[in-house]
Amino acid sequence: MSEAATVPGSVPVLESSPDRNLRLTGQHVGGWFITKYVGALIGLWIALITPASVTLALRVGQIDPAGKAGSLALVASVGAACALFANPIFGALSDRSTSRFGQRKPFIAWGFGIGVLAVLGIGMAPSIALVAAGWAIAQIAFNACVAALIAVLPERVPNKLRGRVSGFMGMTGQVGVVVGTFLIQLVGTAGAAMFIVPAILGTMLVLPFVVTLKETRRTRDEVGRVSLANLVGSLWINPFRHRDFGFAWAGRFLVWTSLYLLTTYKTYFLIDHLGYTTANVAPILTLAMFILAVAVSVASIPGGWLSDRIGRRKVFVVAASLLFVAAMLVVAFSTTVEGFLVGIALAGLGNGLYMGVDYALVAQVLPNSGSEAGKGMGVFNLSSTLPQTLAPMIAPALLAIAASGTTGNYTSLYLTAAVLAMLGALCITFIRGVK
Repeated sequence: MSEAATVPGSVPVLESSPDRNLRLTGQHVGGWFITKYVGALIGLWIALITPASVTLALRVGQIDPAGKAGSLALVASVGAACALFANPIFGALSDRSTSRFGQRKPFIAWGFGIGVLAVLGIGMAPSIALVAAGWAIAQIAFNACVAALIAVLPERVPNKLRGRVSGFMGMTGQVGVVVGTFLIQLVGTAGAAMFIVPAILGTMLVLPFVVTLKETRRTRDEVGRVSLANLVGSLWINPFRHRDFGFAWAGRFLVWTSLYLLTTYKTYFLIDHLGYTTANVAPILTLAMFILAVAVSVASIPGGWLSDRIGRRKVFVVAASLLFVAAMLVVAFSTTVEGFLVGIALAGLGNGLYMGVDYALVAQVLPNSGSEAGKGMGVFNLSSTLPQTLAPMIAPALLAIAASGTTGNYTSLYLTAAVLAMLGALCITFIRGVK
């Protein structure tokens, strides 16, 4: 939302949120600001994704080697539930912050700091119950940091730079995964170093942005009161009242459900459909994730830059959705590992291009972006977190369609994923407020 700036004797002029923050703080958003911002996001993902993807499973296996699969499912489910609610709620709380340190900075600093301490605690936890408690705290804290960091985009970054910044944001998660995995290989999986080293590197990357971010104190009259009603309301934005935001949310939700159907069941696809075994599937999975990471990085940054250059967002998001459609069709009818890897590469290109432009698109249709950017971006992030829960729930039914023998019908699974991605592309075309 723009705010009115007035000069005596003149007509009020609508002032964008980035312009307002520039006027109040004097902090210019240029190359150095963006470099620190992207670095902070990478640091956050290193600290969060490394345990989520590697060290959490290792620690659970050390504590409960016999029942590690069930224990990890329990720990991961508890953490996912906490993350689901923490992101939009803390986004709304940061919207209403009147701290003398600013609106976003306290949530970034305290969220990251508590998250790091919780992860270090997991490294020393003697039981699965304490690991679950530590992971719940870590997810709540880190998601408070995520909500505040993502809100910086619509609040501080001018529209002319949002595509480029969104492009860099799109590859930060993949960079976090690759760096985190490399660090674990470097320090090994024995002892607490596998938790300490990623936390230290993440802190080194987050600190420069937190320390130098300039914010002005908001008054209670400006930001409104904190109440149970607005905290519950932080989980919802009416898609009928805010039509463009609703279509952007639905488009991403459908496409990300399609993506998670691919990534969640890729191991079983290789084993059940292509004949691999648990003993020889690991190298193919490693290669697939490397291809995915490279493809995401290749598409994300150029896509965001070109989007800024031509002043259009929708065409890139629709094209990304269609790349997902192509990826799912290739995998659905693949009978070789080469075909599967081509599908993974197409999915990576679609993922990178989508993330490279999508944040810039939603920043333009965000309701009340001048006063509730944290809430809005938190609700939007649900469009990519909910599919992580939904995809494993609907996949068994899709695999059962016309299945023969004990293996599922992966063709029906990925044809459905292609349909979901196509519907996601269709949703984006209905957005009116963005070119």
